[in-house]
Amino acid sequence: MDLRRVRYFVVLAETLHFGRAAVRLNMSQPPLSHQIRVLEDELGARLFERSNRHVDLTPAGQALLPEARALLAQADRAASIVARVQRGEIGELRVGFTSGAALTQVIPQLILAYRQKLPGVHLRIEELTTQEQLTAMLERRLDIAFIRGTEAPDLPDFLQATRLFQDALVAALPPQHPRADSLRPFSVSALSDEAFVMYPSDGGTGVYLQIMALCQRAGFAPRVVQEARTAATIVGLVASGLGIALVPESFRSIEASGVTFRPLREPEAKSAMWLISRTGKDVSMQEKAFHDIAGVGRRGK
Repeated sequence: MDLRRVRYFVVLAETLHFGRAAVRLNMSQPPLSHQIRVLEDELGARLFERSNRHVDLTPAGQALLPEARALLAQADRAASIVARVQRGEIGELRVGFTSGAALTQVIPQLILAYRQKLPGVHLRIEELTTQEQLTAMLERRLDIAFIRGTEAPDLPDFLQATRLFQDALVAALPPQHPRADSLRPFSVSALSDEAFVMYPSDGGTGVYLQIMALCQRAGFAPRVVQEARTAATIVGLVASGLGIALVPESFRSIEASGVTFRPLREPEAKSAMWLISRTGKDVSMQEKAFHDIAGVGRRGK
């Protein structure tokens, strides 16, 4: 059935007057009468009893009226859903982040702002390493990724990297460490004899590569006594006295008994957080809304 004719039928059934129905529908009476006859022919049933003075619903018309109203309501709901998807108000956004990303202030604030602006969008959030996120973005299994690294990664044309912020790399020291009570910055070279707790080399984290580069420039290779894949585990192992760690300053938010965080002297001891997102015509409205909140396009790349 043509939804226009269904709407004409409902209005006429509510007014039981061709003239008043035509006014409500902003059309003249003859076309309305014609469309109702076409609908009756399509259904093979007479819907109205007509006389010079009265228009009444037939039993078939009475049976059709609630179904017609439901049909129009469903059509309106379907149109509303499509429009909301097109505006990015509902749907899904797949977001990846590293284990330490949630410890920063910026990223939780972005997630919260997005939820508040678009509560109808389902956020599917996955904790992945930097490399796992990049692979997922390339394979289109993620829409947004948060990774760490000194520089933006090499990306194909359909992906872009936006630097959100950078924070310092600091030394996480166990309670009994001789430098734990000093607030003065020290050089990475002072840690050459220390036992290190680090991300594994195959963990695909940007911080691992930064730490190795810092130590190499300081003239040594770190003696890794324990590897761990999450920020909380690394700090917890430092608290136990197993070794020291170089971590982004945002790791200070992890509560671990006795661990102290001390600044490093090297100006290059910094860790940048990058937002990886899609570009071009394939970007969904949900992604565009995240871009707007994060300021993609207004920040330095």
